[in-house]
Amino acid sequence: MSKEVVVFNPATGEVVATLKSASREDVRLAVDEAYEAFLKWSAQPLKVRAKLLLKAADYVEASFDEVLKTLVTESGKPIRDAAAELRRAIEIIRASAYEARHVLEGHAPRVDAYDYPPDNESRLVVERREPVGVVGGALSYNNPASTFAHKVAPVIAAGNTVVVKPSTHTPLTALRLFEIFRKVGFPDGVVNVVVGSGEEVFDELLENPKVAGITFTGSTAVGLQVAAKAAGRGKKYMIAPSGSDPAIVFKDADLEKAAATVVRARFENAGQNCNATKRLYVEREVYDKFMKLVLERTASLKVGDPMDETTDMGPLISDKMVKAMEGFVSDAVSKGAVVLHGGRRMDRKGFFFEPTLLRVDDGRAEIRALKEEVFGPVLPIVPFDTEEEAVELANSTPYGLQAAVFTADYKKALRVASGIKAGSVMINDSTRVRFDALPYGGVKNSGFGWREGVRSTMYYFTEPKYLVIGM
Repeated sequence: MSKEVVVFNPATGEVVATLKSASREDVRLAVDEAYEAFLKWSAQPLKVRAKLLLKAADYVEASFDEVLKTLVTESGKPIRDAAAELRRAIEIIRASAYEARHVLEGHAPRVDAYDYPPDNESRLVVERREPVGVVGGALSYNNPASTFAHKVAPVIAAGNTVVVKPSTHTPLTALRLFEIFRKVGFPDGVVNVVVGSGEEVFDELLENPKVAGITFTGSTAVGLQVAAKAAGRGKKYMIAPSGSDPAIVFKDADLEKAAATVVRARFENAGQNCNATKRLYVEREVYDKFMKLVLERTASLKVGDPMDETTDMGPLISDKMVKAMEGFVSDAVSKGAVVLHGGRRMDRKGFFFEPTLLRVDDGRAEIRALKEEVFGPVLPIVPFDTEEEAVELANSTPYGLQAAVFTADYKKALRVASGIKAGSVMINDSTRVRFDALPYGGVKNSGFGWREGVRSTMYYFTEPKYLVIGM
């Protein structure tokens, strides 16, 4: 009996679609098709691949409202935020077409600078980059359109073929984008989407010898398993794992602006972003004043129907995640935290949890919300006394993705930024800032494997080949 994937609307709890779940044999067939397509696709001139990508971006733009409705319905993301994500996906596809000519241009090393081997002055050496083959990808549920674009567009721009597995929560957006890629003329097998469980689909991608590389977005725990399996089978791997991004607010900061930025960075998409602001540290002298500003802005958020243009925050992706938030709040309260706002499941259909603020007086307390990644709308707020303490608290988790520092003193900002262990530190800006063409990732448990980004993805999933010409 075949298994099924049931897709829910998280805003209502209603079933949106029921799809057949791919078996391992289905995945093998998709890999076989991608493997066969690779030989012809990799031989296509770069201009052909780039033109098809630009055509796909144009078609997504022309189908914007239809794709947007699908994205909102299955993810629960408010329509304004979903529209921003879809525009971002379009730009990732276009950037892949434009950046490819620069990333893949190669160069000619001056081997006549070396004494060995002899006679190098009579050799011309050209380095070119060649695609690795079939790349398997796993997409996240929180950004199904932009992760599809990241896992597909730069990979195929470089001449590879792909087999991607969308999250079982949000497969419909990926399937709609896949249809568009087919419609604009991408050959069969270049882009493949298989819907199913990680055990059935992704294990086959990890174990199949025809898959040369893996690109994964998800939790650190699963990412470490993926990295170990991929490395053990000689595959290249790119992991985009978890984060617990801190924001530090000093007393000399523009408090109104900082409060607006932090609230947006925490509660956008119901807090379901790896680079959301997940911990807030405030200098004690302005702690109560700043907390009041954050409380006012949080209380003014409109939580509700994601199809409503005025909605600020929608539901979580599942009932499981609502229960996870209840667990984080219960743990914090049992260890001395005070709920300033929210803290409960909302009394309505769907998977809604109130935007929640926690007052935590001791930043060193063993509170889970201060140590783990909280993938939902819960924000602990902690006071600090010194610059050194702020850095220590920011570094007190196993994660190191992004961070933010708010201060009018740029010398202090740069000192603190240097002390924070993170892939990126924003000064007077949101932890949510990301440049899709540039490498994105972190350190510690937020930074193993190669960093994602249009340029870095194309570079990583190609290999250098040296052509040596004797003259």
